Amino acid sequence: MLRAPGAGWQWGAAASVLLALVLHTVIAWGARTPSFPFDEVVLLQYSKFLSGGEMPTPPRGAGYFPAWSVVMAPIWWVTESPAVAYRLAIALGVVASLATIWPLTRAVTRLGLAAPQATVVASLVMMMPARAVQSGYVTSEKMLFLALACTMLAALRLWERPTAPRAAVFAIAAVVLTTTHARAVVLLIACVLWLLLLALRSWRAALVGLAVAVPLGTLAFWSGGLLNQYLGGGFSQGEKVLETLRESRPSLLVRALVGQAWQQTAGSLGLVAVGLVVLVVLVWRELRRERAIGPACLLAAMLLGVAVLSVGRWASEGELYLASWRRLDAWLYGRYLDPVTALLVALGAAAVLRGAGRRVVGVALALTAALVGVTVLWLAPDAPTWGYVTPAHIPGVMPWFWTLPEATSETWPWGLVPSLTNDNRFWLLASLPPLALLAVLTAIGRIGRRGAAVLAAALLVVTAAGTLAATRATDHFQQLEGGRPALADEINRLQAAHGDALTVEFDRSCTPGSSNDAVVQNVLAYWIHPTTMGVTADRNASDAQITLGCDIWPEGSAAGARMLSDVHSDGYHAWVMPGPLQDELAAEGLLDPVAEPVAVP
Repeated sequence: MLRAPGAGWQWGAAASVLLALVLHTVIAWGARTPSFPFDEVVLLQYSKFLSGGEMPTPPRGAGYFPAWSVVMAPIWWVTESPAVAYRLAIALGVVASLATIWPLTRAVTRLGLAAPQATVVASLVMMMPARAVQSGYVTSEKMLFLALACTMLAALRLWERPTAPRAAVFAIAAVVLTTTHARAVVLLIACVLWLLLLALRSWRAALVGLAVAVPLGTLAFWSGGLLNQYLGGGFSQGEKVLETLRESRPSLLVRALVGQAWQQTAGSLGLVAVGLVVLVVLVWRELRRERAIGPACLLAAMLLGVAVLSVGRWASEGELYLASWRRLDAWLYGRYLDPVTALLVALGAAAVLRGAGRRVVGVALALTAALVGVTVLWLAPDAPTWGYVTPAHIPGVMPWFWTLPEATSETWPWGLVPSLTNDNRFWLLASLPPLALLAVLTAIGRIGRRGAAVLAAALLVVTAAGTLAATRATDHFQQLEGGRPALADEINRLQAAHGDALTVEFDRSCTPGSSNDAVVQNVLAYWIHPTTMGVTADRNASDAQITLGCDIWPEGSAAGARMLSDVHSDGYHAWVMPGPLQDELAAEGLLDPVAEPVAVP
């Protein structure tokens, strides 16, 4: 254990928190508009409704739990502008990320570090690309990890003194965690099982915890799905996980597991491997020496549950090989695992700063070397390294985004083993930092007080550099997927000119070219303001003044509808029905010419 920290550690703690704030702010600064048409836009639409607004346009997507939307709801009390609301939501996410440092620090102090040292560890975790990149998006990830950190802190406090009030606090934290995302239900299950086993130590505390967690957790999960059904979006999160686990070939399961484990290791400088070794030691100590099911067992159960969920979600032939839209992030998906593995990173960082011996770090090095070998020689040659990447899905390796090649399935040299210079170099280059760090720590052995300070400073600098490098990926994604649709801006201009009294409907039956109608519907619904965009499956039966759909509409043309000139988004155009609005726009020269009927000889 490190001695009581001096002023250097206290200054270091303050500097690490400030550095974390700067990095999250830099990432957030580039987030100008929603770039997730589902994860971001749907949650924003829910928050608008929960703020007291009217029913939104029925969202498209797999469904999302409402906790983050509840937190964002007050934003709509101070602004009605979708652009301003988005920027405020991004800022709120940065606040949530920085707030996570507090419970994480309190938890890390239980590992034998003083508060300043624990603050450095917690800040380091939040500076990692896996956590900082999420500040560029209005998703549930920030609140999910904040709730998870609070839940683990509550578990540690409950284990230290198993009283009824502490059990109730732990149960409430687990329920709040459940409301952040559907995948958090596996974490709730782990918490409930842990409370059941806590009865071996204190049946009163266990009973109180179960009395709170089971009914409220069930209500949280049920109400999350019900809200999606009520707002017309439906809920299908996680439907195919068990089917994939049952039916997928073992090789697919192994590929998904290896890819996701490599992404976690490469994205944490190998600290997640150290944390895993330490976790195994702590679990063994609890089971063997203490004959108890303590917090380490709870964390292990959480890790196992979310790993099964994440592998089961992506280990299918359709996701990895047969999809027409080839995705690299499907091979490495990290977003499900990231919150739990962040706790392992904290465990690993605390261990090395306390002076973990060669045995612990050496085992982590061996595991990492084996994983890198399997990844580079077996996984990478078959992976679509050129495929589509969403930074929020594999944030840990986004510092290496610049190494990804541009190619297609037809031009890519399949079977290419990565080297330091070829087109598949991404895999090998991203593997070097964790191998280097763990090799150095293994060679040095235990470090003293001064060595711990030097190591902490080095980790902060390297992590900050990696996160800054990841901005290339987040900025590219914002440029590619973000922006305000021109069609929405034109509709808003027409609303402002006509007293916000227009009726607008989106034609779901239209799918122009390769456009995804669900994506376009969600994005237009968010940006069209203040009118709530309606939805129709039969534009011929629509009575709206403006119908958004394909550029060819024979029935509409026959009924006198005319299309706005030179305004479209993703193949969707605005058709203006006969009436005063059409007359005004025609007089202004804003409509396409009336189509002349073709004479048939």
